[in-house]
Amino acid sequence: FAVLVMGLVWTFSSLSAPTHDSLIVSRAAYKASLGDYSDIDSDYFKRFPFQLGYVFFSEIIIRLFNTGDNYLVIEVINVICLAVSYLAVLMSVRIMFRSEKTVKICALLMVFCFPAILFCTFTYGNIPGLMFASLAVWQYLGVKGKSLKSDILHGVLCALFIGISVSIKKNYMIVMAAILIIAVVRAIERKRFLHLACALLCVISVWGCSAAVVRLYEGRAGCEFGDGIPMISWLAMGLNESEIAPGWYNGKYTVTNFHENGMDTELAAEDSVKEIKERIEFFREDKTYAGDFFGEKIISQWNEPTYQSIWTNQVRGRYGDMGKIASWVCGDGEAKVKGFMDLYMQFVYAMTACAALLIIKKRDIVSALFGVVIIGGFLYHTLFEAKSQYAISYFILMIPLAAYALDYACGKADGLFKAVKEAWNAKKIKNKARG
Repeated sequence: FAVLVMGLVWTFSSLSAPTHDSLIVSRAAYKASLGDYSDIDSDYFKRFPFQLGYVFFSEIIIRLFNTGDNYLVIEVINVICLAVSYLAVLMSVRIMFRSEKTVKICALLMVFCFPAILFCTFTYGNIPGLMFASLAVWQYLGVKGKSLKSDILHGVLCALFIGISVSIKKNYMIVMAAILIIAVVRAIERKRFLHLACALLCVISVWGCSAAVVRLYEGRAGCEFGDGIPMISWLAMGLNESEIAPGWYNGKYTVTNFHENGMDTELAAEDSVKEIKERIEFFREDKTYAGDFFGEKIISQWNEPTYQSIWTNQVRGRYGDMGKIASWVCGDGEAKVKGFMDLYMQFVYAMTACAALLIIKKRDIVSALFGVVIIGGFLYHTLFEAKSQYAISYFILMIPLAAYALDYACGKADGLFKAVKEAWNAKKIKNKARG
């Protein structure tokens, strides 16, 4: 509830309007709601057909609320999606760690995750995708092998949610991969192949949901999108320099390469493979440069405490003048807000590292699910396109691990305090008996 209130206050204080890619997809959704597919039948979606999932999500909202070309309601939906994400994560924490205290600590820590709240004004697939991914994890954890009917329901919902999540934002393939890994391990450990069936359903759902959205808009717009820019091109980009930081966006290796190859996916992929081989060879020849390249790339993503959440509100358009809160955060108070976010980030990172050691010692694969997602995200963005705003989804999933470690530390401290107190009382009694 607190996150919901803070998110709404921030949204109406910022009054941020979409620009660049977020405006392109939002405007395409608005026009599609009117039966105008001129934006859909454009080079943008032939380059990035995976964006159509978020277009469809936005179009549904625009139709439901009759918003016109004002997308503020989508930002409000982002706030609701974030709150639901947190709820799903808390339900998952209850199953993973079986501790109400951990759940309460996690809820408290989430309230202070200000980057996520500030990021709600960004009309893109990140937060809605996170909501459906979090719901998928919660439902998967409900597959416990105690009731076949219940397991089937949870498995089907898990597959449905992860399919929607990936169709909205492709990055959540990493969450699906984590679910598949955990499902395979659980199936082997418990010899219950229902987990494998759930994994298979997830794969079918991800493929089906993404393909269905593309076919829907192809039919409505009367065009074909093709496969778009090949995924390998993002790897080529991730291994090269950019004007921002190593591995960040550089259209030369994606959009330019795609158009130079006549928008032929296969030819573009061949050129990207050549580029990747050249970069790998260059890294081998100059290992110092390679270390500096990946070091700076990792730091630029993971040691940026705002995850671009303040910047997002500073550089985008406006529906009106900023309110006092947003004006202060994006102006005079920026340094103080960043300072708090930095302390919060470092604390969560430290506690997450401690939690990793505890989970390894515990040897419970279910408790490792969020950790697998985080490792997958880290590895993916170390190689592919870098951007600190991508890291915010994984940072949110670190909070439950930080809560688990903090709960453990508090328990140990409480036990130590009681032991010291008992020893002191025993000593007092012994001294009194001697006297």
